Amino acid sequence: MKNKKIIVALIILLSIIIFFLVMFLVMCLTGRINYTNGILFFGTKKSNNIIFDKTYSIEDINNINIRQDSGDVIFKETLEDNIKVVVYGENESDVDVNLNQNNLSINNMNNKKFTFFSFGIMAKDIVVYVPSTYNKEIKIKNDYGNCEMLDLENAIVDIDCDCGNVKLGKIKNAIVKCDLGNTEIKEILNKCDIKADCGNVEIDTISIQENSTIKVDLGNIDINKTDDIYIESNVDLGKTNINQNNRNSEITLKINCDCGNVTIGK
Repeated sequence: MKNKKIIVALIILLSIIIFFLVMFLVMCLTGRINYTNGILFFGTKKSNNIIFDKTYSIEDINNINIRQDSGDVIFKETLEDNIKVVVYGENESDVDVNLNQNNLSINNMNNKKFTFFSFGIMAKDIVVYVPSTYNKEIKIKNDYGNCEMLDLENAIVDIDCDCGNVKLGKIKNAIVKCDLGNTEIKEILNKCDIKADCGNVEIDTISIQENSTIKVDLGNIDINKTDDIYIESNVDLGKTNINQNNRNSEITLKINCDCGNVTIGK
């Protein structure tokens, strides 16, 4: 019993240390802390220089693929029947945007070598303006930075974020992999597959029509409302509080949490 208490205490202490390290890394890599000439500075380090600005017809695009090394990826609504891409950065040679066979590819990579302690690299943002009716696939791979998206009720979203927060509106299908950072979603309408190594998962409403999964290694899972589904929960170290569940439902949401609390419903 004594050894078990020691192990639990060590896990909690390690979790606290990891949490503060993650927060420090996220602040550095998203521009809240920057590093210049060997000194850490607090403040913003984002580029305001537009290196790419182009508008495409929505009829020509079936899917959007984004590859980003450092900076935020933000989707905003436009009332126009087109898709506009704006990229901020320092060098025009860093960005490569191509429309090939209805695939819009946005590649924004810094040609300089990046090392773990080189926090001085300028954070570059990609802003994509799309109509809320967009119903195709959006795929994002972001190394360091946040991913934010408006309500896209008909879109399929696939996000792989190494270090940064993911914030989505109302989404049809949400495939999210977040290594270091929190995941926040307004509503999932059809299906989700969410994996988080270190960070909380917060979802306001789940209205899934297909079997789905949420897996968190270190962090809490909070869901305010769900439709009439069965929730199969497995928590290794933490508390579980499920206030709404239907064992007879044909739709199952599988939740797996290694270290953290799971709260479903109010």
